[in-house]
Amino acid sequence: MLEKFNNLIKTLGFDLKKVDEIILSFAQGKSPLIQEISNHLIASGGKRIRPILLILAAKLFNQNNQNCYNLAAAVELIHSATLLHDDVVDTSQIRRGKKTANAIWDNKPSILVGDYLFSISFQLMVLSKNLAVLDLLAKASSIMADGEVMQLENSNDINLTKDKYFEIIFGKTAVLFSAACEAPALINERSNDEIIALREFGKNLGNIFQILDDVLDYCATQAVLGKDIGNDFFEGKVTLPIILTLEKCDENDRKIITDLFAKNLMQNEQNHDDFKIILQIIEKYNGLGLAKNLAKHHHDLAIKNLEIFPNNAAKENLITILEYCAARIF
Repeated sequence: MLEKFNNLIKTLGFDLKKVDEIILSFAQGKSPLIQEISNHLIASGGKRIRPILLILAAKLFNQNNQNCYNLAAAVELIHSATLLHDDVVDTSQIRRGKKTANAIWDNKPSILVGDYLFSISFQLMVLSKNLAVLDLLAKASSIMADGEVMQLENSNDINLTKDKYFEIIFGKTAVLFSAACEAPALINERSNDEIIALREFGKNLGNIFQILDDVLDYCATQAVLGKDIGNDFFEGKVTLPIILTLEKCDENDRKIITDLFAKNLMQNEQNHDDFKIILQIIEKYNGLGLAKNLAKHHHDLAIKNLEIFPNNAAKENLITILEYCAARIF
């Protein structure tokens, strides 16, 4: 699947180059620091999943023009702005295997450049001259901010429910996937059924993507994850593997998990022995396997979402993106 994904990226080389050119041409503030941090983000090797989804959704309708590239760049800029802010909030030092912007330039420049990138994303949206798309991406941006605040409010809540978890990850992750897929259908004034199908496909893919991150945080190596391992536990975040483990475990193991999360919040250093105990309890109750099962459910829903569209290269490529994301945990 990795080879198939890499071949797809090669075929989209021209499209992705156009998107990067737009990002760099718009990220030209009076301060050289803006361009430095923007270049750092582009050079950090992200998969560009969100703009790729938008480009492929546009190709479903045989659309491949400047308008499409502008919106793809806008979506990637929104994502990049949130990464800069998230790394400050989470005090992250590594992302995609490289130092984060805040680790290199400190927090203040990261926040301010994040604000700048977010603002120019709206300049690119306006160029579409499509009120429905502008409304879609503006709402997605506000939902993302709301999702991050919800996560912050609930991050230390050991009683976080599965329903609340999915509400949070829709806001922080899935909504932008959903908007990226839906935007081309709106521009092309497609049927309501097609609009909903792409919206739901993006949402289901976004759910898989976030579940993937949450699962890998408890089982990956840093080389695979591309960032610090065990961050969710050390930051006190209750994610799906913990929620599903708590649903199945006995009172004794539940108390151990609760006590270790509480203890972790009181410490100034990361206790990797405590993390190992958490891993053992998750393994005991198959918490990762249960999380993967939920990801598989969203995978199956995403496949059904695309059934409305005729079989063609663009549809096949959207499925390739889906399978690539899913293959890392299935």
